[in-house]
Amino acid sequence: MDLARRLQPFLDQGLIRGVPSRFQILQGELQMWPTVLSADVTDEPRYAGAPLGHPVIRQPVIFAMIGPDHLRIGTGLGARVGSTITHLHFTFHAGMPVWDLQVLQTHPDGLAQLERSTEALLGAATTSDRRRMRWLRRVLPRPEAYLSAFLGPGGYIARAERFEYPTASEEAPALEEWSFSLTGFMDHCLELPERPGAIGARLPLYLLSRATEGLRGGQRSGWSKVPPRPGPM
Repeated sequence: MDLARRLQPFLDQGLIRGVPSRFQILQGELQMWPTVLSADVTDEPRYAGAPLGHPVIRQPVIFAMIGPDHLRIGTGLGARVGSTITHLHFTFHAGMPVWDLQVLQTHPDGLAQLERSTEALLGAATTSDRRRMRWLRRVLPRPEAYLSAFLGPGGYIARAERFEYPTASEEAPALEEWSFSLTGFMDHCLELPERPGAIGARLPLYLLSRATEGLRGGQRSGWSKVPPRPGPM
């Protein structure tokens, strides 16, 4: 993966200061994993009323739709465009899903693909779209309202195309910027040691410390600390 090329749109807009090293990103991903896992737990009220909304049932359904990419815990940059789009469709996001939109923006036509796919899903354009919408109604209550928020001049996709991204403090006060947006994450990673040699023999313990920081209360979005955010439902 040419990370510099993928991140170029954000470099051009001045949204990130530079491109982190692979090791810096690894450290950030280790620090982030409790946040990724906790988000699905704390949004449970958003799935209430859907026949397959319970996580024990919902997650296998989403895995069947996405495939192995659904199991990735990290930046999402390694996932296929289609996987990220399906994730956005089948996983409720309260407010603008900044991180995932920015991941799509690292692909030349990622946002355009999301727009076409969302319009087709809402319009039941094909047999496949109708089938997917039936599954979506089993996972999300009132999915039409959720999907519609992506479309139109003031929708999430158009705002992303204009780089009109909200900050964490505006959209999700329980989160820090580095765990809210891909751009915030990249800037956060730039502050971490650039190479393993800078840590030396302490490397295994250091990486373990990074991985458990969220569980130890080192970041505000731990398992029990993120209240459900108000959304357009």
